[in-house]
Amino acid sequence: MAKKNARDTEEVKGEVNMSPMIDCCFLLLIFFVVNATQITVSKDPSVRMPSAITCNDMKDAKGCIVINIFKDYSKMDTDAQDKLRKNYKGRTDVIWGVSDNSKNVGYTEAEANLLTEYVTKEKERLKAKKMEDKDIKIYLRGDKDAPWERTCKAIKCAASAGVSNLVFGTLPAK
Repeated sequence: MAKKNARDTEEVKGEVNMSPMIDCCFLLLIFFVVNATQITVSKDPSVRMPSAITCNDMKDAKGCIVINIFKDYSKMDTDAQDKLRKNYKGRTDVIWGVSDNSKNVGYTEAEANLLTEYVTKEKERLKAKKMEDKDIKIYLRGDKDAPWERTCKAIKCAASAGVSNLVFGTLPAK
């Protein structure tokens, strides 16, 4: 019988299996992507914003309730008319528009009370997310040719719902 030398035995190298770690990283990545909420302001393409000499970018859209204010349907160009009809299920009498649960809802002059109810409901939804009243704001995106009375009525609806913080949407002057 031959004697075994230490040199004759094979060395076993230790290796770390990376597959479980990669799986764990992908699961964490998917978890954070799914749970991250993107804060965006819904912008209706039918609204042409006015420009202002002194305007600031809105730093935080968190807590914004967006109300789009339209000009008269008859004064819109064909492209804007098509977008309005498409976004509001063929309606041409819409003067205020909001995005409710990722669908567009339009209100007429006679439905101002429904706009107030919408703002109240959104305010309560934001308060349920632990937001304070001072952080909840109305973001008014008015068409530059919309009558002032429509904006004034939207402000009254917001005041009736208990929201007094207003932001007027404008574009920077060119």
